[in-house]
Amino acid sequence: MLGADVPQGTRTEHACITAALAAPIAAPALHEAARGARQVSVLVSDKTRKCRTEIFLPYLLDELRRAGIADDGIRIVFATGTHPPQSEAERRAIVGDAVYERYRVLEHNARDSASCVHCGTTRFGTPVLLNRVVAASDFVVAAGTIVHHYFAGFGGGAKLFVPGVAAYDTAVRNHRRTITDEGRFHPACRDGNVDGNPVMEDIQDAVRFFPPSWYFAALLDARGVIADAVAGDLREAHRVGAARVHAMYSVPIARRADVCIASAGGFPKDINFIQAHKSIHHAHYATRPGGTLICLAECREGLGNEDLARWFAIQDDEEFRRSLQHEYAMNAHTALAVREKGAAMRVILVSSLPDALVRSMRMEPAASLDAAIAMAAGALPDGAHAYVMEQASLFVPEPRA
Repeated sequence: MLGADVPQGTRTEHACITAALAAPIAAPALHEAARGARQVSVLVSDKTRKCRTEIFLPYLLDELRRAGIADDGIRIVFATGTHPPQSEAERRAIVGDAVYERYRVLEHNARDSASCVHCGTTRFGTPVLLNRVVAASDFVVAAGTIVHHYFAGFGGGAKLFVPGVAAYDTAVRNHRRTITDEGRFHPACRDGNVDGNPVMEDIQDAVRFFPPSWYFAALLDARGVIADAVAGDLREAHRVGAARVHAMYSVPIARRADVCIASAGGFPKDINFIQAHKSIHHAHYATRPGGTLICLAECREGLGNEDLARWFAIQDDEEFRRSLQHEYAMNAHTALAVREKGAAMRVILVSSLPDALVRSMRMEPAASLDAAIAMAAGALPDGAHAYVMEQASLFVPEPRA
């Protein structure tokens, strides 16, 4: 079983948070860095990321009060990127009742162009349009978690700004960089890889247009508990945290299996297909070409971007690539990644998505795990090798052969 040796923290969550705040990386302490600011934005992740925000956020707000910043000078902004809006109940649950009632809480809307302001253009030509409230801040605290990311290398860090609080056009231009001129998924856009990654290079170049900022990331174990944390400079603290996450969740394997059974790990990791695909992506590293990958992911909120359906509706490969190159839209790269997996191996999905939609995605629907295993059994060779991944959204197999 891949990831059976679940990494668990040996310190309390309180100890992890306070230790990170006491020893910031390449930056002064938060209460020192924020001193003198009048308008502060605190960026937090939305419901698609489990971060333990309700646990660590009060510590950050205490530091801001220590810096002399009044409550009415603080805005908590959900860095939703291009994700669908959240309900008030969802926002309240993430930050906690006490924080929600004490501070002004805002949610970024990437599609509201009037709410964004142009701050510059990256050397790759991406316009950096940021949320007006964030751009006008004297100081920004970006807070969340760090996980492997299937095309940006790692989540967190500067991604809380772009695409987190960026305009839709900024996100589209940045994500378009996942596609090569030939209409393929860029080979440098992969889990754990930052160097030469065109998406992350673009995001890192955009950092120079951000307001003065400070970073905090809670690193969670497989139980969803804070097992470590990093804080300080947006780039350097994220780099250190990413290295720790890679050590926690990369799993060397001797060979790829004939069949891999993978669970996304439950809500919110399978809240929609866009999020669930990250688990399929990890599991495909452990599955040999021509093998069978079974993924369990509820996808209670559908695809996550209903525009995806139009990409899956294009069945002709050449037409798909032409559309991808000339009519790219948000998450089209996800459709490409799914198609490439479907061409390389058999993918069976146990979800709540309509069967016809699953088939259009070049996957096979199954009503249950038992049904999926029965479907796979007839095609397995004698002495078939198998892996089971209970937390496929977290663990990243690294084949040695």
